[in-house]
Amino acid sequence: MKNFTYYNPTTIHFGRDQEKNVGKIIKSYGFSRVLIHYGQGSVIRSGLLDTVRQSLIEQAITFIEIGGVQPNPEISLIREVLPQLKNEKIDLVLALGGGSVIDSAKLIAHGYFYNGDPFDFSLHKTKPTKALPVGVILTISAAGSESSTSSVISDEFNHIKIGFNSDTNRPLFAIENPELTYSVSPTQTAAGIVDMMMHTIERYFNPSEEFELSDAIAEGLLHSIVGAGLKVMEEPNNYQARANLMLGSSLAHNGLTSLGKPSSMPVHLLEHALGGLYPRVTHGVGLAVLFPAWAKQYYQIDQAKFARFARRVFDVQEPDDEKAAFAGIVALENFYHKLGMPNNLKTFGVTEEALPLIVNHLFSDCDVIKHHLKPLDRNLALKIFRAAY
Repeated sequence: MKNFTYYNPTTIHFGRDQEKNVGKIIKSYGFSRVLIHYGQGSVIRSGLLDTVRQSLIEQAITFIEIGGVQPNPEISLIREVLPQLKNEKIDLVLALGGGSVIDSAKLIAHGYFYNGDPFDFSLHKTKPTKALPVGVILTISAAGSESSTSSVISDEFNHIKIGFNSDTNRPLFAIENPELTYSVSPTQTAAGIVDMMMHTIERYFNPSEEFELSDAIAEGLLHSIVGAGLKVMEEPNNYQARANLMLGSSLAHNGLTSLGKPSSMPVHLLEHALGGLYPRVTHGVGLAVLFPAWAKQYYQIDQAKFARFARRVFDVQEPDDEKAAFAGIVALENFYHKLGMPNNLKTFGVTEEALPLIVNHLFSDCDVIKHHLKPLDRNLALKIFRAAY
């Protein structure tokens, strides 16, 4: 196990009706002027926005509202609203939604104190030193941004989808009521399940030592998510299943499953390149197609780890490591199929001629993506995209 420093300041308020306490929670920190940030209107239709307004009014907290965040959140909205916000003396950004809204809120929080283009943080042109605190009321179990160091934003004009990591991205608090996810569609629920699993799976397939605790945590987390995922697709209002998925979302991307390990996410980079050119591709859906294609290029050089994954997560009984490793990939593909996930890029309208363009986006600022067993270069990336096609 490698040396590490782990810091996770996010307070999670979990359970039924916790969103009704948002005013009291914010007041306990001494904040008095809040930006409520949300997406395309589901929080209006569900009544959540009204609940939040009432809770803030009861605590004499003033607020302004900015909606309109798109899936694969766009930098244009953030650039548009920041000049106005800097005149409003905001002391907290409250995100109502999932990963897209939370990531947008995080970049607004950083841009509030920055005089340059907020996308500079995403492009790693500058490092963050200060940000407004961010609070979250989570409405979908998926990205894990409610407790992560990450913020991923798209530049829709230049077809760039990119993220930056910083401890200043950690939300101050997250309110998690599983009942708020009852109305999430089966397709969005399934994409969210893939997203949270992939945050853990990618960390899992980084190098580790014998008895690595973070690997054992990852295996238990993944096994639980698989069971809860199947249950919630059958019973959308099953509170226990929804609760396991919501908590699983937060634990999958808060760094817990990579403690003491190096951490890289090559499949996420593949999907970001895809999403930059095809923003209509939901992140989790893209990962569901790309990970099996990536895994089939790597499992033979990491047979023991892939075999352990198969046995611990999907209860594969095959004694031969190579056969077990491949069986685990097939089991994961079958699970994604049960969730209703597609298994090829053609489903999204991706053309075969576009694959080299996606690869060019992937390697726009590097020649190779490091991997502890086999570096990912242009030829291998194109091979993976063609296998996924």
